[in-house]
Amino acid sequence: MHTLSKRGAGSGIRIWAGGLLLALAVGGALYAGAARTVDDDAEQRFDNLTHGAQHSLITRVKSYSDLLRGLEALFRTSEQLTRRQFHDYVAGLDIARQFPAIESVNYAVAVPSAQRAAFIEAVRRDTSLAPRGYPAFTIRPAGERPEYAVLTYLEPDSLLAERMGVDIGANPLVAQSLAQARDSGEVSASGQVIMIKGPPAHVGLGMRLPVYRNGMPQGSVAERRAAYQGSVGIGFGVAQLVHSALERSALEPLHLTLYSAADATPADGALRITPQDRLLFNDDGDLAATPPQPGSDADYFDQVLPVAYQGGLWKAHFRVRKAELYSPFDRYFPWLALAVGVAGTLLIYGYIFTLYRSRRNAVAQRTLLDTVLDSVDAYVYMKDADLRYRYVNARTAKILGRSVQQLIGRQDGELMLGDAAASVQRTERQVFDSGAKFVGEERFVDAQGQVHHLWSVKVPLGLPGPVTGLIGLSTDVTELHRLKEQADAASQAKSDFLSNMSHEIRTPMNSIIGMAHLALKSVADARQRDYLQKIFHSGQHLLGLINDILDFSKIEAGKLELEVLDFRLDTLLANIASQLGDAAVVKGLALQFDIAPELPQRWRGDPLRLEQVLLNLTSNAIKFSDNGSIFVRVRQSEERGSHGMLRFEVQDRGIGMNQEEMAQLFRSFHQADPSTTRKYGGSGLGLVISKQLVELMGGKVGVYSQPGLGSTFWFTARLEKSAQASDERIAEVEPEVLGVIRGASILLVEDNVFSQQVGCELLEDAGATVCVACNGREALELLAHRRYDCVLMDVQMPEMDGFEATRRIRADPQLAGLLVIAMTANAGSEDRARCLAAGMDEFLTKPIAPNLLFHLLAKWFRLRGGIGGIGHARAGDRLVAVPKAPPSAASPDLRDTAILDLATLALTFSNDPVKMRKYTQLFLDTARDGIAEMEQAMALEDLGRLADLGHRSKSSALAVGAHAFAGLCASIEGLRLGGDLQQARALLTALGPALAQVAEQISVEFAASDAP
Repeated sequence: MHTLSKRGAGSGIRIWAGGLLLALAVGGALYAGAARTVDDDAEQRFDNLTHGAQHSLITRVKSYSDLLRGLEALFRTSEQLTRRQFHDYVAGLDIARQFPAIESVNYAVAVPSAQRAAFIEAVRRDTSLAPRGYPAFTIRPAGERPEYAVLTYLEPDSLLAERMGVDIGANPLVAQSLAQARDSGEVSASGQVIMIKGPPAHVGLGMRLPVYRNGMPQGSVAERRAAYQGSVGIGFGVAQLVHSALERSALEPLHLTLYSAADATPADGALRITPQDRLLFNDDGDLAATPPQPGSDADYFDQVLPVAYQGGLWKAHFRVRKAELYSPFDRYFPWLALAVGVAGTLLIYGYIFTLYRSRRNAVAQRTLLDTVLDSVDAYVYMKDADLRYRYVNARTAKILGRSVQQLIGRQDGELMLGDAAASVQRTERQVFDSGAKFVGEERFVDAQGQVHHLWSVKVPLGLPGPVTGLIGLSTDVTELHRLKEQADAASQAKSDFLSNMSHEIRTPMNSIIGMAHLALKSVADARQRDYLQKIFHSGQHLLGLINDILDFSKIEAGKLELEVLDFRLDTLLANIASQLGDAAVVKGLALQFDIAPELPQRWRGDPLRLEQVLLNLTSNAIKFSDNGSIFVRVRQSEERGSHGMLRFEVQDRGIGMNQEEMAQLFRSFHQADPSTTRKYGGSGLGLVISKQLVELMGGKVGVYSQPGLGSTFWFTARLEKSAQASDERIAEVEPEVLGVIRGASILLVEDNVFSQQVGCELLEDAGATVCVACNGREALELLAHRRYDCVLMDVQMPEMDGFEATRRIRADPQLAGLLVIAMTANAGSEDRARCLAAGMDEFLTKPIAPNLLFHLLAKWFRLRGGIGGIGHARAGDRLVAVPKAPPSAASPDLRDTAILDLATLALTFSNDPVKMRKYTQLFLDTARDGIAEMEQAMALEDLGRLADLGHRSKSSALAVGAHAFAGLCASIEGLRLGGDLQQARALLTALGPALAQVAEQISVEFAASDAP
């Protein structure tokens, strides 16, 4: 790893070193280009300056020649021009300001030798400017010459003494220039360069223009010579001309050297400074020093430009130091370009290198991710909004039977069979529509026809915005399915074994317990009664142990379902007291019950399982306590809508437990201290079963305890509020409720005579008119001839059950809207679903609470506009019952069920003792008749008929609160789902003793009343 790190660091240094070299190269190139640009710009400025200066010089020279032409016109138009006129004209030109380089303005008269004397005399007598004339005037230099060019008019006056009378033609070069001008009629430059000593010393030059007599022809040289009378001229200093032509500010950066060209037309056409050229002007003022030659210094721009000078040529050599033409920005621009080039290149290089490295890392990560995803034991894929594959791992490609490239961009419809593809797309479309993750099982058939069970997780992408795709991960759980099926089969085999063993054991146990109970009533010998009591209690203990094992097995297999029934808390606790009160008294303990005053008494849930948990906790408290009281408390800890969370506590002052012992609780076949098993007994299943039952009821279980101070076991259960909760303390039904029912015509369809009589009396007391049918066929016949406001329909009846009868009612257009309310002793969810599916409007479980029945009838009558209404149900009127768990088909736990529940009996008959006594006796009569009919069916081995009779007897038993007897009838009814003759005989054998117990209890409860 260390070696790899060093390699990576070395590679990074080399890469960045290369980047630095590249940056320096780019920066150098930019520096060179910027420097070249700066030089080009400076050179362009130099060209502009030099050409401007050249133009200024040419313009200034031309202005001087124009001045000469004005003077020529003056003399030509006035043949007798006086000195005064000449003086005034020159003064009007403002030479000093307008032509500062001009040092003299003159007029030279052409005097033939024959007129020399007369000319001299005329000048001496001229007083137009000088009052005394010019008596000393003469022509200089002295001597006879064929013709003279005498300076006669001179300005300024200071030149008269020095130059007046000078024969300028005496100089051969000047004479040649004058002759050239005379013959050509053009301005001619002085052929003589004059060095003026100054100060300062400078070069002087002159220009002259011939003057011809006015009116004479000038077409040819001869005519011009004949008309020639003289010439006007000016003398000027070259330095002053240059300075006047060029503003000093324009010359600031420039150095100018002016030459008079020896050859006006170079042979090669290129201007260059030659040794023969005469220096006219040097801007440093030193005409003796040799000026720098063009191209002699690379730090300078230099250029030689021509300046035309009256037929001659001047060479203007301009030069300037390059740095002087650079602006402040130009000086920094190349370095700035270098810095920008280096920095920019490094940035771009770093950016590109980062992108490259990120890309390489991304590719490496993608490769690693692909390797990981291809290695995991799962199917991983990603889809877009069109449900097309955008990524699949190797296992997904393998199960779909295609390569990865063949899958990308395709939909499931192109890869799977229609139904499978539609199922997958339906699930995934739900993920897109809802934006919620899908977790669940899917089924897939591969190309070989092999079925795969997949546990899939599909997560939407793009949230919280619109969903843009999904990523899925599916794990093959086919093997788990196979193992689960094997486990389910094993569990079913165990359940079947336990069920069979239960029946095999419970049948003789019921006989043992029943016979022992009957024998105890007839045996008076104390020793024999002691034996029989031990047999009876041992049988009860063994039966309880069997029930615990069966409950534990059902919970483990997930087959234990809860019922949802109406019950009262006080009745529930009264059952606890009746079953455990004697055991508490034997140990000198007091059972105390505490229900919160504000807590409603009536709830909906599984009272049998609640009672089972409370019995277990309370019996444990009694078992492990030797003195004091056992407190059982009920409080409401939470309320949500139609449900409430009740908290039950069982507190004792027993042996208590420490933390280690409490940690071992609620474990199968375990007690806090193994020694307690030997001392107190028990299987160790009670708390486990209690915990699992509490969790099935949506609650939790726990314990607080200290050694020697006792324990408090608590649990919570989520229960549904009963519709009768608001009426539980009302003895009388509200008059307005009865007013709605009064006069109603109700058809009671019931095959049980006892239930018929109870129902008729209750409804007639409420003011309704009741007609009874014994089965569905009779009900249809009655409905065909008479109109009824409501049908109270039992479900299980001979000839035609309630389901079929209701379906036929709904199929008849005349009866389709009739109110049909189901009444059945079966409270399972399947029974409720079957009733509603058959078309019944409402569902009531037996025993029927009168208040509940009356309120339910009043509600439906109001919805339908009162009695006598049209009777067509509206779609929103039908109340959908909450599904309930079907009751267990196993034999009831005789220990946990009261023989006679007076609270149920009082609720059914509005606490009327006369009716209660009357109908308990009626129940005993019908129950005995029912047992006789069952024995006949048993003799015929007709288990179906036996099950129907069991259902009918169960309804009557529940109405009076004979729960133990009702439990046996329910077990007989369950034979329809699967049972044998031996089991039927055992149950039928137990019915007689159970009914005898009910009769005995009725006698005890109503001993004080002799009412029939």
